[in-house]
Amino acid sequence: MATPSRQQPTLYVIDDEFVPPDRGDEQDGPRGAAPAGGDPDEAVRLLHRYRRLMADILGYEEPLPPPASEADIAAAEDDLGLALPPDLRALYGVADGDGDLVNPLFDRNEWFSLAEIADHDDEWLDIAQEWQYEPWRRTVFDSRPPGAVRRSPLRPDWIRFATDTGGNWLAVDMDPGPRGRPGQVIAVGVDYGEGPTYVADSVTAFLRRLVEALERGAYVRHDTSLWIESDLPDLPVEPAEYSGGPPSPEDARQAGPRVQKVRVTGAADCAFLAETPDVLSLALASDGAPDLSALGGLPVEYLELDVAAADLAAPARNPELRALSVASARPVELAPLRSAPRLWALDIAAAPVADLAAVAGLAGLRYLEVTAEQWRGLSALGGPPHLAVVGVHPRRPRREWPLGADWTTEYGTPPATTG
Repeated sequence: MATPSRQQPTLYVIDDEFVPPDRGDEQDGPRGAAPAGGDPDEAVRLLHRYRRLMADILGYEEPLPPPASEADIAAAEDDLGLALPPDLRALYGVADGDGDLVNPLFDRNEWFSLAEIADHDDEWLDIAQEWQYEPWRRTVFDSRPPGAVRRSPLRPDWIRFATDTGGNWLAVDMDPGPRGRPGQVIAVGVDYGEGPTYVADSVTAFLRRLVEALERGAYVRHDTSLWIESDLPDLPVEPAEYSGGPPSPEDARQAGPRVQKVRVTGAADCAFLAETPDVLSLALASDGAPDLSALGGLPVEYLELDVAAADLAAPARNPELRALSVASARPVELAPLRSAPRLWALDIAAAPVADLAAVAGLAGLRYLEVTAEQWRGLSALGGPPHLAVVGVHPRRPRREWPLGADWTTEYGTPPATTG
């Protein structure tokens, strides 16, 4: 949710081993949760039923590869360092993946053989974390149902067993969120940058819904291919989002349940956040000095302010705040941010700062974006410790200031900007 018209800084990587913190690492797993409701016998029955239905529709049956042996399955689990859920394990006892089927078993997702199940090129994730793509501004949102899946782009205990061949995968989640269960099926990959999608309670449930769709005729035939129209999500489930003026209760209801992404223009205060209590990413633009006191008790992790003046005391009291971008006409004081326990990314390049030395007191800060003048000032003070990445703008970045604010009459001569 980068600010429009902002220029990209020159990046200086001090610690090339540092990667943005993974929010999922901070979440607890389910306490004493039973494995997902997968049934190996039912999964095998469903597989055979699915193939009979496909053969009836297509007029022929596509052959499957031979089954994997028990030794093959055990060796694959040893390579993964994880046991496959029983229902998926049972399917490998029927066939070792789906080979070269025209119609893959998992509805346009090719089922991996055991030799392929642990062999993935994750360059996509490395690219997404490169600093020029501003990973610090990106929020991984919560799934539906809430808390089922950890808020991570990828985790070692997500066993990817099928692919759409476009950089996305189906995975069995053996490391679920606080309200999930081991063995649930999720979708992850390049198109799921805002968060993994919960797909089904288990591989068994996934197959059951495919079979039910075929039985009721919910499919479309394209020559020799079938597209099954089940009620399973086949696209990323984006978080409910609100953008506009301060939302009324009706506005929030229209945006959908559990709004997690909010961009508001022209707010005098943040009282509207009572309508969006689950907001994780908030961008606030105003030509005044909005009252931010409501931010103290909300789960906002990324905050972007584009205001005439900002008092950071309330945002600093928010224990969830991790990344902050401030654009301001009047000087801001950074000292309150010393009490923000999880703040690791800060952009002050578009704000005059009253107490630049306070940056050195932000113990957890790893990413900092500043102007060249601000960086010279910090360097003269000894520089902030522990930084991993610094982004430096030659001058204060040009901003599209909110609501057409008249800088000359309200705030004096604007700071110099790049062309």
